[in-house]
Amino acid sequence: MGQGDKADEITALRRENAILRETLDAIDGTVVVYDPDRLFVLANRAYHTFFPHLPSDTDLRGLRYEEVLGLSLQAGTVVDPRAVTDPSAFTAARIREFDEPEAPPREVRDPRTNRWYMIRVQRTPAGNRVALRVEITDQKRMQEDLRLAQEAAEQASRAKSQFLAAVSHDLRTPLNAVINFAHLMAEEIHGPIGAPEYAEYAQTIMQSGTGLLAQIDEVLEFARADAGQMDLNRQWVNVRALIQSLTRNLAADATKVGVRLEAELPPVLPPILGDRPRLWKALSALIGNAITLTSNGGAVRITAAQADKDWLEIGIADSGNGMSPDDIARFQIPFEALSADGVQLRGIGLGLPLAYKIIRAHGGDLHFETDAGAGSRAAIRLPVAPLPADGGSDPAKE
Repeated sequence: MGQGDKADEITALRRENAILRETLDAIDGTVVVYDPDRLFVLANRAYHTFFPHLPSDTDLRGLRYEEVLGLSLQAGTVVDPRAVTDPSAFTAARIREFDEPEAPPREVRDPRTNRWYMIRVQRTPAGNRVALRVEITDQKRMQEDLRLAQEAAEQASRAKSQFLAAVSHDLRTPLNAVINFAHLMAEEIHGPIGAPEYAEYAQTIMQSGTGLLAQIDEVLEFARADAGQMDLNRQWVNVRALIQSLTRNLAADATKVGVRLEAELPPVLPPILGDRPRLWKALSALIGNAITLTSNGGAVRITAAQADKDWLEIGIADSGNGMSPDDIARFQIPFEALSADGVQLRGIGLGLPLAYKIIRAHGGDLHFETDAGAGSRAAIRLPVAPLPADGGSDPAKE
């Protein structure tokens, strides 16, 4: 290689070094590089601005990491309390961390400025250590604001649930009295009450009160679930029999609005360990929702199958216009009654949120699939319980 070639190579290396230096100095954070022997190589401008007590790169070059750290200890700029109480142990701990091949990033707060920094040490393929320090004060403040907002929301949710539970409980006693006395009057237990219209009025009072009581019980149940106090009475549940019973029970409601209710079930479904009344409530709400979303002449189809050895899948599909993306996103929110064709549906908006909580309490999952103009489908997954090993009867056949 001639003298000219060597000169060109040196010029190119100097240009590369200058570009590297400019790049490091442009980084918004401190960067310092040590070689495999923990000897100082270089640092960027931000590093020297952050540590003004340290000399230039020229004076630091060749010093070991612990020696550079010692200069900061002498200057009293290290914010870790251990640097004062036990500097030797502090230095040893920092060296171990520095030598760790994949040390996790650590966050430190400067009590003097109340600013937060994240420090990360990484190794290059050649074994050099590159230490990066970036300020994360804004991120930490956002995290704290989010934590406080979440705590406030949770507190508000608990207060709301406690209020609903208390009010609902206080309403049940007088409402039960209204229903019972209306029943006595409608049945004329203690003799005739006069005009026949009065018996009809009493019957209407009893029916309306019973409907209102059911809504109050739903509010109480949701309040318990929202507070994490839903205690499941787990027993063997024959899912096939449960769905067949639900279909028979809700068929009349579907027929009234011109909707066919169909169940397509295999001969045998695996049993689950669950709270049958609550599963009934959840599936009834989902089927009722599907019936409501289906126009006259349409159909609601219930299917069930074992997805694998661990999961049972139940589908409730309607032939309506499909749920809107907004409804799908909000179906877990209480008191958000869904709408069909722009018309708000009846109800207080607890059926689907409560169904979701009941299914989740069983270790399952619920989500909706929809296609505009082609209906929607509630997809339920429930964990399969192992068959009894004590020689008892198969709960799937009971």
